Amino acid sequence: MVNYLLLIVLHLLGDFYLQTTKVARCKNAKKSSACGKCKKCGKHSWVNWKYLMLHSLLYIAPFVVLYFIMGAVYATAMITVLWVTHILIDTGTCYFNRKNKQTLVFLADQALYIGMIGLLLRFVTFSCYIDDYYVALKVVFVGLMLLMPCSILINKLLQDIYPESEEMGIFDIGSMIGIMERILTVIFAYFDNFPAVAIIITIKTWARTNDLKESEFRNKYLLGTLTSMVLALVIFIIYKLL
Repeated sequence: MVNYLLLIVLHLLGDFYLQTTKVARCKNAKKSSACGKCKKCGKHSWVNWKYLMLHSLLYIAPFVVLYFIMGAVYATAMITVLWVTHILIDTGTCYFNRKNKQTLVFLADQALYIGMIGLLLRFVTFSCYIDDYYVALKVVFVGLMLLMPCSILINKLLQDIYPESEEMGIFDIGSMIGIMERILTVIFAYFDNFPAVAIIITIKTWARTNDLKESEFRNKYLLGTLTSMVLALVIFIIYKLL
């Protein structure tokens, strides 16, 4: 399990934290006001190969650490397979993002990556004992999951339901509040202080009292808050099961 967890952490680093908002937007040939005068994506384009290849190369960067914990042959083979499959999966993701709900495509995309990593693990051998770092890897996994993956998923869900809503960046105030909310939820859950989770909702509701008078904002607020808390609790359950 520790080997699988390490590969998942490397996947999260490459797929989320080494992918900028610009790369994510441009590889999907998604046009917005942020494009400015850029005309590189055609009217009917669904993928920008330049940014897709750039993302794929950045994706495998964290996996270079495999050369230190497994044989060079195994590491090279795994990195090569991950690079090729990442290009293929992301190409499909870019295509289906134009035809389906982004949330479903995102979940399917990540499920394929997780399944591929699990499959590859059956054919490789680690030459370095890393079980001593199991607890640290669990904590890193939780931290990485609570930040960008959850923020991106919630953002896609809101855009699917409210197409006119603007895409939020990871450092937007709404995203930052959501991150703090999820971190606090996991901390309270870790110490079995679930009633304290209600404090988070109370504070958010009090701060948004005037805005909640608008029905659309109220619905977005409830959807975003509840989804954020559910994701935090799901991640905590996964942490306990690991």
